[in-house]
Amino acid sequence: MKPRSLAQLILFILVVAMWLKFAWPMMTKESLAIGAIGGLLVHWALTNKGSKAVALIEPLTSGWRVLLYDMMLVAFLAALIQQNGSAVLEVLMDLNEKPAVLASLVGAIIVDYSVGG
Repeated sequence: MKPRSLAQLILFILVVAMWLKFAWPMMTKESLAIGAIGGLLVHWALTNKGSKAVALIEPLTSGWRVLLYDMMLVAFLAALIQQNGSAVLEVLMDLNEKPAVLASLVGAIIVDYSVGG
């Protein structure tokens, strides 16, 4: 395993652990379903640019990690909207774990997009 891939895998484990610690308690069945379907659609539209190759993603590759990041991001945003309604931006303005989870997911997506692997 290349050092770059190992670093990305460690980052993935850290982001998933952070998501499980802070975002999982606020998840509902609806937000998880929205996250699964919405994350797949976001990944298909942005990463694969409409290609049918979403089903061919191999586990632990960059595409697989980004797919999971997309699902976690959409589920997290759906749960925030369910809990706070139109006050989502006010919740994210507070310096607590919610903006940190959002920033870690977006940052991890950017890292995996830019570095690849």
